[in-house]
Amino acid sequence: MHDIGDDTPDMTDWGGKLLSAFEPGGVALDGGWQQRKSAQTRVVILEAAIDCLEAHGYSRMTTQLIAKRAEISRGAMLHHYATKQELVASLIDYVMYKRMQQFIARIRALSEEARVQQHAGIELYWESLLTREFTSYLELSLAARTDPELREIFLPRARQYDRVERDEILRAFPEWKARPKSYRLAMDYCIATMEGLLLNRDIWDDRGRRLLLRQFVSQSILKLRDGDWPMPGGED
Repeated sequence: MHDIGDDTPDMTDWGGKLLSAFEPGGVALDGGWQQRKSAQTRVVILEAAIDCLEAHGYSRMTTQLIAKRAEISRGAMLHHYATKQELVASLIDYVMYKRMQQFIARIRALSEEARVQQHAGIELYWESLLTREFTSYLELSLAARTDPELREIFLPRARQYDRVERDEILRAFPEWKARPKSYRLAMDYCIATMEGLLLNRDIWDDRGRRLLLRQFVSQSILKLRDGDWPMPGGED
């Protein structure tokens, strides 16, 4: 078993790389008064877009609907995002940025025991899937399957997010560093299972059943981490 304290990560700047990689342009609340006002308006627009995406889906999300939700004129919105494509590109970054911002805060709050022995990151990941930000991400992902223009914007950012996310999570869970292949498999298994569970949540309406699966995922990953399960295809 992995001893607590073997690889205590420095969480001071953990997640900073991912956040800086995905912060949309023009939303940083610094600079002069005019820049701050513009950034605040952009945030209001992007938050309204998330609300619309969550409530209506991508196909029904229009710039008019977003402007109404943001309580600004359509002309004011076009001042900040001249086209829907420009808005969607910024929205994709913003959704990813918000998702990881929340996840980073949760991981930083974990005790060493919860991180290493209780494997609390699994439940934190599940909680992250229940947010409006992930619902928006899922809507964009599904819509990108049949919308070539959205796909061209979404896929490169989603793939970049996946790469940087894995690197940053490994920094927070350094007990995996000696087993890189096992870590990649564990991440794939966790993401595929948890997102599959989310898609079936309304069908599998037994909360106990869903909890049992999450516990099984956690125990399986711990066994893989500690070398109690053989790595398919050979050792790390």
